[in-house]
Amino acid sequence: MPNTSLGGLMVPAASCFTATGELDRAAFQSNIDAYVGHGVDGVLVAGSSGESALLDDEDRRQLLTWARERLSDDQWLLAGVGSESTRQTISRTHDAKAAGATAALVISPHYFLKRMTEPALLAHFRAVADASPLPVLLYNMPAYAHLVLSPAFVHEMAQHENVIGMKDSAGNIPVLTQYLESQGPHFRVLTGSGATVVPALAAGASGAILAIALYAGPLVRQMIDAFRAGDVDGATVLQARLAPLATDIAGAMGPAGIKAALDLVGLRGGAPRSPLLAATADEVAIVRARLETAGLLPA
Repeated sequence: MPNTSLGGLMVPAASCFTATGELDRAAFQSNIDAYVGHGVDGVLVAGSSGESALLDDEDRRQLLTWARERLSDDQWLLAGVGSESTRQTISRTHDAKAAGATAALVISPHYFLKRMTEPALLAHFRAVADASPLPVLLYNMPAYAHLVLSPAFVHEMAQHENVIGMKDSAGNIPVLTQYLESQGPHFRVLTGSGATVVPALAAGASGAILAIALYAGPLVRQMIDAFRAGDVDGATVLQARLAPLATDIAGAMGPAGIKAALDLVGLRGGAPRSPLLAATADEVAIVRARLETAGLLPA
């Protein structure tokens, strides 16, 4: 486990692929090296921005191993392990441990959405937390899971000795404030919403895992550092500058937009894995315009 507490700034790394859809080690590790240079506190592998639903279990193991090679022992390596099956989710926690991960991020099962009642979710997450050799983080991602973890659910799961936190990517500050009521020394709440980082930190969030930091890392680091130093006005100005990069790129386009942005800022993006298509010419033009407005590309 890292010496630092769960928090700070982390990035949900993009999974890089060759033209034939195989993993691209050189591209992936080149990006990780860049993020380390930006001063990140950790990396998430196989999150939503990493096209987790399109990765098989061997892909996940390989990407974690490659990320671990580029990170120091005091940096977090989070593994996205969520599956529709409790059994497979638990299996992935063991794979992640063997590959060098320090904690597991678990999104809710959602294929059988109407049956994912609170009792069903509690049974699933408890079983995973009981069996996982890694500490567990809950993952609230309504845009992809199509359900919202309730504050009562979060409070209940926060009592589990192997659940150390959550990532909340909804960007709903009133609900986040209720999640924060469960926060304490043992359980930390991280925001995953790039458009509301400063309000989340002001409310008490312990840190952030942000897709915008994949293609605007130094600016995001500057914003968080300004807030931590007490320069809330300066951080708010930077938040306004960064918000369109969250809503119009990662939020609206997902991995295709993220990868277009990576290519434009000189990192390694490439195409997403099938069935996702690369960003269209019109979408790339939007990505370029947002990056230029934010001062990340020559005007």
